[in-house]
Amino acid sequence: TGAQYQVAQVEQKERQKRPLPPFITSTMQQEASRKLRFGAKKTMQVAQRLYEGIDLGAEGPVGLITYMRTDSIRVAGVAIAAVRDFIQQEYGPEYLPAKPHAYKSRKSAQEAHEAIRPTLISRDAQSLKEFLSPEQYKLYDLIYRRFIASQMNPARFLVTTAVIQAGECIFTASGTAPVFDGFLALYNNEKDEKEKSK
Repeated sequence: TGAQYQVAQVEQKERQKRPLPPFITSTMQQEASRKLRFGAKKTMQVAQRLYEGIDLGAEGPVGLITYMRTDSIRVAGVAIAAVRDFIQQEYGPEYLPAKPHAYKSRKSAQEAHEAIRPTLISRDAQSLKEFLSPEQYKLYDLIYRRFIASQMNPARFLVTTAVIQAGECIFTASGTAPVFDGFLALYNNEKDEKEKSK
């Protein structure tokens, strides 16, 4: 006769996944390499054009992102206020943290510049598509999404772990179910965990 299986214990815990900070030069290059297959040099060339200005027809040349050579994750108060208004209107209050997320730059960071972010939250990539090259569109969209997601609520998951006893052997099985998508509604960073540890 086969061994008797018995569920000895079931435990449920809620786990949170927090958004990453807005881009600095190195993290933008890493992410553009991973998600867009851009080399570091190409990423910087495209970012330079977005920073210097893109001709938006009647508006003329407009700088679409803040300075792309930075190791600071500081964000101006006015930009934080604008992105919080945007999240509230576009996603709803459940996606907006009670207070802005504060991220700490490395001690060695030069605080002369802000993190890399869009200059205007009202300009998403889709609204600019006719004025951008495919590469500019992709990189701008990445910068735009990462910045907004950095100020959204964490995603929440329910992790269920079962301990199963079969004779002398003990097995554990676990499963994860999403409870609330949070910032993942806008920016999926499944493989970005290694970036967090740097």
